[in-house]
Amino acid sequence: MNQNLKPTVYICADPKDSLDILYTVNRVVLQLGGLPVSLNYSVGAGEYDWALVRKTIDQSDLVILLVGDTYGALSDSGESFIHREAVYAKSQHKKLVALLKNTELKGMDSQDVKRLRSLHRFTMSGIFKYWNHKEDLLLIARQVLRDLLKPQLGLVDSNKALEPDTSLHLHDALTDTLFAMDSYPMRFTGKVFAHGNCHEVTSNVLLTWDMAFLNIGSMMTSPVTEDRMRSALEDYVEDNYRDSFMDAIKDSHALSGVRCNDIEFQRLKAYLKGAGVIENVAKERTGLKSYWQLTQTGENRLHKLLVPNQ
Repeated sequence: MNQNLKPTVYICADPKDSLDILYTVNRVVLQLGGLPVSLNYSVGAGEYDWALVRKTIDQSDLVILLVGDTYGALSDSGESFIHREAVYAKSQHKKLVALLKNTELKGMDSQDVKRLRSLHRFTMSGIFKYWNHKEDLLLIARQVLRDLLKPQLGLVDSNKALEPDTSLHLHDALTDTLFAMDSYPMRFTGKVFAHGNCHEVTSNVLLTWDMAFLNIGSMMTSPVTEDRMRSALEDYVEDNYRDSFMDAIKDSHALSGVRCNDIEFQRLKAYLKGAGVIENVAKERTGLKSYWQLTQTGENRLHKLLVPNQ
């Protein structure tokens, strides 16, 4: 491909199902230096030009499958148009990225559910991400596509042999060293109740790295705020270290409102970022909320914790 040209990104999308979100994906592709192309075919538009679709996909550098709440309009083959296009793209060994809405199946026709699930399963042998709303989709699309598109420079050739990257080896070493540590001390403060009185108690909790990361990482396959990360740790400590707080007050009977020390939480987050398992993906326009997500290294580490024997 001519490096002076923008990479062409073909988007398989049903306009009836994804009209409101197609702009979001188009915008991300353009911001990353790509040129988005989508035919936006609907049944009422006339004859479906399959030859033109195939030619367009053949000339594209990357294909995105954008799936919303439905399977999409059906073609003569019995597949939806977007499913048919995605299958063709894969048969031509095109890099396929699936952005799938985590839709509510309740109330859908059983046949529609079966078709939608078949489309989701088809994408799971490649690159796929689930999203819940437009803001979610924006962050996920940026995170996934930025590794495939380089502004004004075209696609990164994943088949091209890469030069050894010392930083990757350092990240791997740091990650292994970090998780080899038995525990990480953090201070938490909670409200302990006894005899009608409320006492604020601070406890030093020794969290294992595996459990700390497991509770945070399980929700970070999609972008989350720091507040959600912190809340996951606080809920875990409140449920599993209750005695550490209540033993400090005689005749205590209840614990609530456990909060993590902010400085130590920020230090924990910095360690995880330094280990290469989480990364900052974007901020809201106001700049007040910072979103974080697992890196590929983080997803691999989480998978090992969830399925230890594989």
